[in-house]
Amino acid sequence: MSPGGAPPGPRRFWTQVLGGVRGRLLALVAAATIPIAAIAVNNAWSAFRAAGAAGLRDAVILREVAAARHGAAMEGLREILTNLARSRYLLALPADACDQHLRHLRELAPDRYSNFWLLDGEGRLLCSGLPARRGDYFAELDYVREIRQSKRFVLGQFTLGLVSGRAVLPAAAPVLDEAGQLQAIVGGSLFLDFFLRGGQATPNGDQNDVWLLDADGSVLPLGSARAEALPPREDLPQMLAAQEMSLVGTARGGTPYAWSMAVLDPGLRVLAGVSLAQAKQGAWLTFARRLLELSLFLAACLVAILIGVELGVSRPLRRLVARVREWAPGRIYEADPQAQGPYEVRELDQALVGAARALREREAALTHALHQRDLLMAEIHHRVKNNLQVVASLLNLQADRLRNPSAQAEFAVARDRVQALATLHRHLYLHQSFERISMRPFLDELSRQLGDALGAGPDSGVRIDIDTEDLEMGSDQAISLALLLTEAVSNAMRHGFPEGRAGRILISLHVEGDTAHLVVEDDGVGLDDAADGNSDGLGMRLIEGFAGHLGGEAEITGEQGTRIAVRFPLHRRDIEASARDGA
Repeated sequence: MSPGGAPPGPRRFWTQVLGGVRGRLLALVAAATIPIAAIAVNNAWSAFRAAGAAGLRDAVILREVAAARHGAAMEGLREILTNLARSRYLLALPADACDQHLRHLRELAPDRYSNFWLLDGEGRLLCSGLPARRGDYFAELDYVREIRQSKRFVLGQFTLGLVSGRAVLPAAAPVLDEAGQLQAIVGGSLFLDFFLRGGQATPNGDQNDVWLLDADGSVLPLGSARAEALPPREDLPQMLAAQEMSLVGTARGGTPYAWSMAVLDPGLRVLAGVSLAQAKQGAWLTFARRLLELSLFLAACLVAILIGVELGVSRPLRRLVARVREWAPGRIYEADPQAQGPYEVRELDQALVGAARALREREAALTHALHQRDLLMAEIHHRVKNNLQVVASLLNLQADRLRNPSAQAEFAVARDRVQALATLHRHLYLHQSFERISMRPFLDELSRQLGDALGAGPDSGVRIDIDTEDLEMGSDQAISLALLLTEAVSNAMRHGFPEGRAGRILISLHVEGDTAHLVVEDDGVGLDDAADGNSDGLGMRLIEGFAGHLGGEAEITGEQGTRIAVRFPLHRRDIEASARDGA
């Protein structure tokens, strides 16, 4: 509980937890597990990244399988056309024989090859495996234009066959003469549905996709390949520009994919894609599982450390703290015979035993020294009081020998001042604090003493009343206050009540906060009527001086009697000492 019975706040609670032995050991363990946690997290992250790399490897393997399967068909068409072009014997055949030969060549694989044909160097049809009109002009076809420029084997774009009317992939090879000039063009085409049928055997399940792309980027999906699995449109030109490229990213449908593209022919590419959704999900699950395992391991370690610290360190320390709190100065502190825990705790217990013994011995020495000091101070104050009383008696004897009334009065005033100081010293050694004095009994005795010396009392008709709180004041301020009261009461008795006039002198001393308020007032004749008897004004100057020494200023009025008021601050040390002793 916090002071006042309120429960401790969260900040104090965490300060106690983290500032104790358990909190610091936990912090050390946490710091020690940082490298382990970092290694575990790095391993989990590496496994997660490996899933992406594995997907990329799968895409490359799928691409190689598809390239091998479909590349074989392309290579077969290439060999047929290049062999026909190299032999040049088709040019020597009559048109009908050429048609028959090409028809026979097509019928060798009718589900694969759409047609074979022969064009002259200008692009006019010479013969064809399918019925077609000779002399038709095909110079505007893309592969015809390209082969006339490059004079090498070329592939055309995916298109509809002009003779077969089905989707085909055309190709052509140049027939060159001895000088390397173009004589004719041998062409052939593959059915695109042949690739589709071949794609059914490609290992492209629900997570794999394969496409063919021609030189213009037209896409032919094989098997169950989906358009939403294609790479983003902005990445496709970059892949088409490269001979071979692999890429990991987000497909057009928003699913993570790995792609790999390779060239089957300068005009044909194969693109394979592998979905990473399941792989990444599995990687995330593995990552989360490893983090959970790490968290459970660290939690178990922390629980074991907490239990060990509680039993081996915290509990012995709390037992030691409880014994120290029960110990008080002056009592014997002995070692705990049942002390357990680390040897440092037991050594601390032994050190506290030695410290308590040293404190007890030091306390006894200080108590003896204080007692000796008190005796010495009491003796000093007693002797000072006796010496001052001797001085007062000497002044009184000297005054009796004088014949001048004015001189006798001055000696009497000096005697009263000395007697006031003697009374103060007597109260100091009676109080036995030697630095503070209880004001109520001191003022009672001082007023009686002044009344006896000045002739006040019931017989004289002038009485002195005291109205003061029971407070304590330091010796320095008490001396100035005693001398001020002596001057004020002496002036009032000698000058305020002439010719046996009766009256009353009131001494009031009260405290308001840190300020004392002293008032000495009488109902005598006042300052104006008393001025003739005290023309030099020395008493008033002394009163003002003593008020200044107290730290205040005397306010003196004398219209109806004389009133002297002084407000001065009490020394803080005196106030605190009074409050402490009063408690």
